[in-house]
Parts: sequence; C-alpha cells; structure tokens
Amino acid sequence: MRIVLDAMGGDVGIEVNMAGAYIASKRLSSEDTIIFVGNETLIEKYLKERYRDFPVRYDIVGSENDVDMHDTPTWALENKKNSSVAKGLQLVKERKADAFFSPGNTGVILAFSLMKIGRIKGVIRPALGFTFPIGKHPLILDLGATPDPKPENLYQFALLGIEYMKVMRGIKNPKVGLLSIGEEDSKGSVIYQKAFELISNDKNINFYGNIEGGDFFTDKVDVIVTDGFTGNIVLKFAEGMINWVKDNLKTSLKPLPLAILGLTLSAPGFLGLPFFYFSIKKFLKKASYDEYGGAPLLGVNGVVLIGHGKSNPKAVSSGIMNAKYLASKNLVENIKRVFERSEGEKD
Repeated sequence: MRIVLDAMGGDVGIEVNMAGAYIASKRLSSEDTIIFVGNETLIEKYLKERYRDFPVRYDIVGSENDVDMHDTPTWALENKKNSSVAKGLQLVKERKADAFFSPGNTGVILAFSLMKIGRIKGVIRPALGFTFPIGKHPLILDLGATPDPKPENLYQFALLGIEYMKVMRGIKNPKVGLLSIGEEDSKGSVIYQKAFELISNDKNINFYGNIEGGDFFTDKVDVIVTDGFTGNIVLKFAEGMINWVKDNLKTSLKPLPLAILGLTLSAPGFLGLPFFYFSIKKFLKKASYDEYGGAPLLGVNGVVLIGHGKSNPKAVSSGIMNAKYLASKNLVENIKRVFERSEGEKD
C-alpha cells in the first residue's frame, strides 16, 4: 500500500507528523510506502537527522504555500493549488497512492477531495464520520460535511456508515440509529421524519429507529446518523467532556500510586486499589481519539482520513495505519457496490 501523509497539516505540523510516520513505519510491511507531501527540505532534514533508520520505503513530493488551519475552503481552492493537501489528493486521483491522511484543515481537505477525486457515483453528499470513544464506540456521521441535509442525504449516510463499520470493525450487520429528540417514530423535524421513513423502508438496513443523546453511552447501535451541524456539536462536546474527565481524574490520581503501595503493604484488604487505579488508566486510554487517528470522509472516490488538528504522534501513526487498512480492505469498492445496487433498485 502507498499511503500519502500530509506532512505539513495540523496545529503543530511537520514535527508531530514525522514522529507519527516513524512510529507507523515500524508497524508497516516491507511492501508499504509512505509518501511524504510537503516542504522537501524540512522532510529530508527530519529523515536524515532524526529518523535515519526509517524502516520502510518512502517518497517525497514537494509542495508550496501549504494550507493553514484558518484558511477557508473557497480561498484555499483558489490560492493553495500547490499545497500538500492538493498534491496529496492528486496522487490518490491518479492512482499513484492508495490512501490519504492529514491532520489538517477539515473544510479545505473536504473541498480538495471533491475537486480532485470527486464523489462515488450515486452519492449526493459525502459524510465525515467519528468513532465515539465511549459505550459501543458507534460511528457518528455526519460531523460537518453536510450541515443542512435533505432526508435523502441522511439515508445515504446510513449506507455509508454501515459499509465503514463492516470493513473497519468487522461487524456483519451494523445496527443503525437516527439521532432525534425522542424514540417515537413521529419525533424530530420533517426532514428527520422523512429520513426515518427512507431508512426504515430499506430492508437491507438493520434499523433500530430513533435514538436520543443518552444512547451514545449504551450498546444500542453501531452507526448514529445525524446532520453535520448537530454532529459537529456532539463531537466538540464529547472532546470537551473527555478532556475535562481526563484532567480531573489525572489530578485526583496523582497521589494514588504511592498511596496504593503503602496501603497494600500495610493492609491486604486494600489489594483492590491497584486494580481500580489501572482500570482508570485503561479508561483514559480507551476514551482517546489517539486510538482512531482520523475521521473517514465517506462517499468520495478514494480513502481519505482527516485527523484532529491537535493530533499527537500516536494519533498520526493510527491515522496512517487505519488509512492503509481501509484501502487494503477495498472500502471504496464496497461502497460503490452498495450504491450501484441502490441505483438499480430505483430503476
């Protein structure tokens, strides 16, 4: 597999991305290649000075006027045509690369993805997915690619989410829920009521029905469908909540290791404390976007993963590995078959 890494993307940029690529390179096979796109001089400097023992093949593609996290999509399309985002996606379009990963500007990556590789035939609007890191870890989509959808868009998001969960998580028949203000069929706006009808009428969809906000923390569904406006709010709320929990737990747990040692030595009855401590540490790891690396942009004609702007090296590494995995499992071809079948059923 040939995986493109936008070496210049993200809040920190090249330092984090090169470190993440090095971590990923130790997990990649000898058949894989990382294509670094960005400032050639800087990339070569990192590879020669810090990562001389880079264990897999790599190529470097130079870029210029790279995308800033504050650039608007419209402005970037006009003024950043030679950026690392544009050139990286061009490689996917030309089939010189199998997948693209960037922790960069989401709106700009979406815009260039549509411009360079386009949509899969039959897909009206693409959707950006996010794996909720608590509960059953459902996929939520959309996160902002389509903030004002029509019912048909929400129906297609269900199809996209199902195929992603089949490929990425190996779930044979993912269960779909439509996010609403109540579980009753009649709840929600006219758009959501119509979307409910479209999804429920497709017998190929394992449709649970409407779900509410509290169901994010349960095991009811594998895919949660919503509009991009609501999904983006859910994402930012989830990130804020998890960071708040982490900060408070870390502060509370700081004195625990020494306390556990002392109590365990003095009283066998406190042997449960180490289990509690490491359970909390396991939870903190589980509730982290580092494990998922990036949000899949589903419905475009190529594998595109968008990482968090604040991605650390581990998150970049996860993004590269997940991009490889999705490409190797033919995610795009699977989605194409679903939409070909859907279009055939309409005729």
